[in-house]
Amino acid sequence: MNIIVMQTKLGKMIGENFMNKEEILEKSRTENKNMDEYEKSVLSSAGKLAAQIGMLMCCVIAVLEVIFLDHISYASWMIYFSILSTIFIYKYLKIKDKHELLLAALYGAIFIMFTVLFINGLIG
Repeated sequence: MNIIVMQTKLGKMIGENFMNKEEILEKSRTENKNMDEYEKSVLSSAGKLAAQIGMLMCCVIAVLEVIFLDHISYASWMIYFSILSTIFIYKYLKIKDKHELLLAALYGAIFIMFTVLFINGLIG
């Protein structure tokens, strides 16, 4: 009885036969590539922390460059904002939230600005 209820709730049908519990679990394992929810959460938190540390390091590098070289290299900012724009483009493609698209566009525009400044510094 429980298997039928589970199968009905999941809406998984193959012809007229429902998938059994083992097939559902195997499909879930394959889709998740053996990652459980806790591991996904930890990976997500690690990515967020890495982005914050990246921002901090860009700030430290910019301050040190101003102190010791009297100019700012835009390379680290260009890399940082390329990473952020990639993250939010990917999030938008997966969850289709317009907020994510807006952030992707904003970070993409900042990336382009720093790229132009970087190239301008190389040329001129």
